[in-house]
Amino acid sequence: MTVEVEVASKHLTSRVIHELLFSTRKKKFIKPALSDKYNGMLIYRLKRGVYVKFSLRALKKSDYAKFSISYVKVGFATVIEEKPIFEIELSYSAFLQIAFELGVPYVLKEFVRMIPEYHQVAKVDEPNLPEDKDAPQIIEEIKEYLQKKVVSQ
Repeated sequence: MTVEVEVASKHLTSRVIHELLFSTRKKKFIKPALSDKYNGMLIYRLKRGVYVKFSLRALKKSDYAKFSISYVKVGFATVIEEKPIFEIELSYSAFLQIAFELGVPYVLKEFVRMIPEYHQVAKVDEPNLPEDKDAPQIIEEIKEYLQKKVVSQ
């Protein structure tokens, strides 16, 4: 039995909303079943289990970005629970630089690389390789990296 889960994915003139789901079992970003470019949504068909949702909300003109990570639990009767784990604010330009920096956790770099292009939705593609660490380790590395980055701004 699968459950449909929608996440936002759009790149507009003044703002970016970028959300992707990460499989804790396969240790990589999941390809959505459908992309709704018109409404700026990615639609996943998920089995029961726990997933990690990476989310970026940015205001380009204000150079502001809010990045968050949360657990998404898909239960039996299509019950979906979302539990926030981490949230941080930084400049949007600094967040985009993550794709070009060394020493960035691989999963975070992939998330930044997949930010949707202007008037598009995100595309989860093949270079998205499985990570050799488990989800809590990945999340902890990302938290530490971003906290250091914000302090250095």
